[in-house]
Amino acid sequence: MKQPGEAVVALLATAKETGLIVAPFIRARALQEVLEAIPAGVEVTIVTRWRPADLLAGASDLHVFDIASAREIPLYLRYDLHAKMFAADRTCLVGSANVTETALGWRNPANLELVTTVSRDVPEIVAFEAELFRLAIRATSEQRNRMQRLVADLAETVQQLPDAELATEELAGVLTPGSWIPRSKNPEDLFAVYQGETDAVGRARLPSMEAELLQMGLPPALPESHFNSWVCAAIGQTPLVAEVLRVIDDNGAVGESEVGSMLEALGVADESEAPAEVLEVLRRWFNHFMTDHFETKQDSIRLVRTRSI
Repeated sequence: MKQPGEAVVALLATAKETGLIVAPFIRARALQEVLEAIPAGVEVTIVTRWRPADLLAGASDLHVFDIASAREIPLYLRYDLHAKMFAADRTCLVGSANVTETALGWRNPANLELVTTVSRDVPEIVAFEAELFRLAIRATSEQRNRMQRLVADLAETVQQLPDAELATEELAGVLTPGSWIPRSKNPEDLFAVYQGETDAVGRARLPSMEAELLQMGLPPALPESHFNSWVCAAIGQTPLVAEVLRVIDDNGAVGESEVGSMLEALGVADESEAPAEVLEVLRRWFNHFMTDHFETKQDSIRLVRTRSI
């Protein structure tokens, strides 16, 4: 039986214009071997996901960012990614194989995986790619560094490493990127709710705060510093916050009009959520979870970067 890695390498070697690699789990050594098969001059794009549980379990590798950067390959993130796909021009392979040596059959014992050839022009693939990139965000060195620090901290705190594939199923609904905007107006109370200390929060606010925490996919019993780091890393991969950070990088600050444009483009807010209100809640979240990186000015309701993350 032909191993998935042989099929992936053979396909990508035929690329003349474009190559696409989509997988939630990508390990550095496997990615390097896959990329070696792609001819020079081909425009390559990679899409993966960075969930703390995946990285802590060793299913994915943050060094992938450095490999992509060195080759000037754009690396995109989708927090809810589960699909696997490899494309060369108008032909693609879809199936179950991630970009790991075990999945591709390059390490024994190997996984039993399946990849099959499909035209990139069939409606299902066209629709998938459109949705994939609609809410994917470009990975940055700051995000990589945040995740690296978080995973290092968690390795010292979490007693039992999570199973990354199991986490995929259990946390399938967490932090759906397109729908998430911060709604808890008192983010400083979230850690107390996480610990089960709900008396001071009040019944009216508690359900929405518990729902927001559920979206984060947090493991139990984290100390507050690690809790804050986890939330910071998770929200940084949502399209809204990623776009806010991009605008701050470009312009030095972000205001109500820019946030209004983002909400409209992403379609993430209902009519009751005015841009000014969303920006005020964002300001509070940034003040609490990114206090070392931003200062916020309430008089003009603007977020101003003070140092790199």
